[in-house]
Amino acid sequence: MTRRSTQSQNVLGIVHTAIAVSDIHHQIDFWQQVLGFKLDGMAEIGGPLPEDETGVPGIRSKVAMLTKHGQTIELYQPTAPADRQTYRPRPVDIGSWHLALRVTDLDEIVRASRDWGWRVRGKVAVVEEGPGPIGARLVYLHNDDGTILELVQLPQS
Repeated sequence: MTRRSTQSQNVLGIVHTAIAVSDIHHQIDFWQQVLGFKLDGMAEIGGPLPEDETGVPGIRSKVAMLTKHGQTIELYQPTAPADRQTYRPRPVDIGSWHLALRVTDLDEIVRASRDWGWRVRGKVAVVEEGPGPIGARLVYLHNDDGTILELVQLPQS
């Protein structure tokens, strides 16, 4: 089988990262107060557009858009249909994903995140060999929604 090149499709960049949450107001507060994102707006959506895009009949969600340094996070709390589920993969499970955030004080964000229900998944690790930046400190945080954030503190230059 011959695979077609995607170079001609001209991907220009990432528009946003969307994360399904169980309590949108709690998560908005976390993303603003701990991570420093700005709330750009909220809405409740449903109807033909999200149904057509997702293929889920009856989908409704509360949606919030937050930004920081040109990056956009979409938090959405599905409210319908009733048969939705919570997905809590481990980092090794196929289909899992995480969002990596570059931070200046990893320990402070870990401490502040505890009050919001986020926990360290393993322990703080230090990059000792490539391909990552040698000396960088890394940690995975996770919450009850199944969301995984990686905090990356680069070494001082």
